Amino acid sequence: MSPAGRATGERVGQFAGWLADVYALELDFEAERFVLDLSPELARALLPAGTRSGLVLLEEDGELGIGLHLAPEDHAHEGTVIEETSHLVCVAWHAAQDLPVSPLILELQAEVDRFAFARLRRDGVPRDAFAHFERFHFADDLEPEALDRYRVAHRHARAYCRNLARRYPRPADTPELVSELRRFYRASPDAKLRAAA
Repeated sequence: MSPAGRATGERVGQFAGWLADVYALELDFEAERFVLDLSPELARALLPAGTRSGLVLLEEDGELGIGLHLAPEDHAHEGTVIEETSHLVCVAWHAAQDLPVSPLILELQAEVDRFAFARLRRDGVPRDAFAHFERFHFADDLEPEALDRYRVAHRHARAYCRNLARRYPRPADTPELVSELRRFYRASPDAKLRAAA
């Protein structure tokens, strides 16, 4: 793996650890070991159309193989690293609980995770917790089904996070906010969509 790929793997591992801490997830895996360093041609063949970074899922003989590919142009993009790591952790947690997870729920949870990261991270770097809801664009070449899924997840997550911001506006509200985020993480897909309506 290239030095940049190793550095990105470390960031994925750090963010996965942060997610595990925030959500109190008991996961026995090292996320950085799932980072792939694919050629652009192989990435295009394995990832959905319109995406350059994402989870690579391969099923063979009833076994699921998973990896996380981050395109070189996304290595320094914190939002992409957070989102894709969120997907990896969410799939791992659901698998450990023997629960299914849909692409819509992966996207919804990733949007909430980006909000949580911006809101809860205490590293002295000011972050707008809603920046990713306001300043984004969907890739032009997404397939219609994927575009619809992203729009639904984005709309629901934005509503849910706005509700969280209203209910827990102060730093002193952090323990209650974290408790709510943990409940949401473990909620059924229907309960997540209702909470985020």
